[in-house]
Amino acid sequence: MPAAPDLDEPVHLAPYDPAWADAGRALVDRLAAALPVPAEVEHIGSTSVPELDAKPVLDVQIGCAPGDTDAVVAAVRGLGFEHLGESGVPGRQYLRWRGERPANVHVVALGGPLWADNLMFRDYLRARPQAAARYARAKWEAVRAAGRLLAYSDRKAATVAELMAEAREFGG
Repeated sequence: MPAAPDLDEPVHLAPYDPAWADAGRALVDRLAAALPVPAEVEHIGSTSVPELDAKPVLDVQIGCAPGDTDAVVAAVRGLGFEHLGESGVPGRQYLRWRGERPANVHVVALGGPLWADNLMFRDYLRARPQAAARYARAKWEAVRAAGRLLAYSDRKAATVAELMAEAREFGG
């Protein structure tokens, strides 16, 4: 099933920017302060991994009780984020901001598989610079071959799967 055309946006990568860490912390704090229910908020994705080239878009994950998802989504929408539903990932609500500092917010079940996998992947790349470098190479190859989000994601999917398998071994 094809995604909505507005989800398949142009993609570009940038060399690592140390300012991403501070911007990620600031966004985590802003989101956490806006939430009306208990939740955990984490900076995830490539901008959360030191020295990793990335799309210059912050990714933040909010973990909450499944019954609190609507309240969390409403709070994030209240900050001006656009809600795009699951966007092809069952169990996740996806929101994005495309302003001066672009950001994605992923609302998932706290402690669930998406929550755990995103943190495990981030932590593995932080702990293993060689794995992060391999991921960066795959990302650059994918962006050169495909300038739009869905094709870019497809082209790097095999490397992501390999790294996730390594991360599970590393974590276990």
